[in-house]
Amino acid sequence: MNGPGRFLTLAGAVAAVVAFPAAASAAEADGCSGTFTSKDASGLTLDTASAPGAGATQSAPLRVDPGGSVEWSGSTDAVITDGTWSVTVAGVPFLSGQFANGDGTTTRSGVQDLSGLPGPATWALQGAMVIPVSGTITGSGGSCDASGWITGTGSPTSSPIFFLGAGLGVVGLLMGSAVVAGTKVVAGGAAAAGGLS
Repeated sequence: MNGPGRFLTLAGAVAAVVAFPAAASAAEADGCSGTFTSKDASGLTLDTASAPGAGATQSAPLRVDPGGSVEWSGSTDAVITDGTWSVTVAGVPFLSGQFANGDGTTTRSGVQDLSGLPGPATWALQGAMVIPVSGTITGSGGSCDASGWITGTGSPTSSPIFFLGAGLGVVGLLMGSAVVAGTKVVAGGAAAAGGLS
């Protein structure tokens, strides 16, 4: 994909996949706008959102299927050239890059296939975790900031991340029990040794 294509793909994604400080009643976008329609693996519509606008909030996150796709369209308020873009998921930098946008385009639309996401992202979206997402575009002529929330289509206990967390919790409990038991043995031994002298 060429530079302008990458830039406008991000503009649409940032404006549409909106998520982060938006615990309000609407997804947030500044300097850009966009719309989304998420589809499941069979192509049936799951959810819609607009930025700024309805959907993709913490209380009503945009539902996405990790085996499905998202149809999006987005635009920036101004022509932005020679800049950088970044996407953050759950506060962790996820994707970033640079663009030129020599054609001076401000609108773009497309379909994002979600089936090729990295393993951790796919695992998270198998459950019903509410995940903050934010994106930024900055360059000559303007900027775009958008934020919102997404969630998977499963139950909270259907994500492998849930079971990983539960497993780590059990390991933590076992280690804590071992430390407490070891402390009692050492204390008992010290008391017995003190009683012999």
